[in-house]
Amino acid sequence: MTRPRVSVCVSTYNHRRYIADCLLSVLSQDVDAEVEVWVGDDMSNDGTSDIVASLAQAWPGRIHHVVHAERQGPIGNLRSMIAMADGDFVAHLDGDDFWLPGKLREQIAMLQAAPECAACCANAFVFDDEREPVGVFSNARSQRFDTEGLLRRGNFLNHSSLLYRGEFRKILLDLVPPFIDYRIHLTLGAAGGMAYTSKVLVGYRSNSSGSMLVHDNDAVRRQYFEAIEAALPVISVKVRAEACADFLRRVAFRALRLRRLAMLQAWWPAALQGSAETPVRFAFRCLRSFLMESVRQGMQAFSTSVLRTRTRTLYFR
Repeated sequence: MTRPRVSVCVSTYNHRRYIADCLLSVLSQDVDAEVEVWVGDDMSNDGTSDIVASLAQAWPGRIHHVVHAERQGPIGNLRSMIAMADGDFVAHLDGDDFWLPGKLREQIAMLQAAPECAACCANAFVFDDEREPVGVFSNARSQRFDTEGLLRRGNFLNHSSLLYRGEFRKILLDLVPPFIDYRIHLTLGAAGGMAYTSKVLVGYRSNSSGSMLVHDNDAVRRQYFEAIEAALPVISVKVRAEACADFLRRVAFRALRLRRLAMLQAWWPAALQGSAETPVRFAFRCLRSFLMESVRQGMQAFSTSVLRTRTRTLYFR
């Protein structure tokens, strides 16, 4: 049987501290496949480019170093790598994250065992910017998700774990930027479903120095809701209300953390309209979502402070 070809799309910008770990974690994968790495270097100016160039020279034909002539931004950079990838499978990996041993082998087997699925994702260990362990990315259990399953409680998938069939590149390239990874996950979920394994196969750096969540949180929030809006016409009434309530719950937590309650007031009309519910009914749904998440976060804080556990969950399913 012909060995599958895997194109790995790595997006990087000023990831000097992380990029060597990232690329070497791909090149060291023990997998019966031909693996090539496309590195989109978005005009890094901190020495990242020198590190990638050195590794590309050491691994000729395996690492393709693409240095843009002008800044593309996170999604423009990623789209340019997707356009160049031509493998049977395509994987995404942020330049500040890394893969654990066996990642590719496990996920290729998942998709080969489920020919109806468009893509698959895996769980991740969470590290801080100094690579100190923080916890796990999600508490979701292994299963398959369609669009509605990916909307009910918001995005819980780790983008650096994403692997999909090469035939679905076009539908991602057809998406109009700007958008975030959640839009990609929902699009692939609609195309054929998303297989998920709770096995931890990726190392994810939380709030790293180059994270868009850190530097442009408002843009992330806006594009997150745009991803939901794009999916609303094709999902059930109940799920659209659940998705909008979950989004507003996230806004509420952020607003309280920043002491910017005007943020919640600003997003209420859009979320209410998307929910297609009456204001009273939607308000109760949002309150229930907020209280349930508060209980989960409270129990986690109790475990951390009283029981002295170090592991926490970044996203509850």
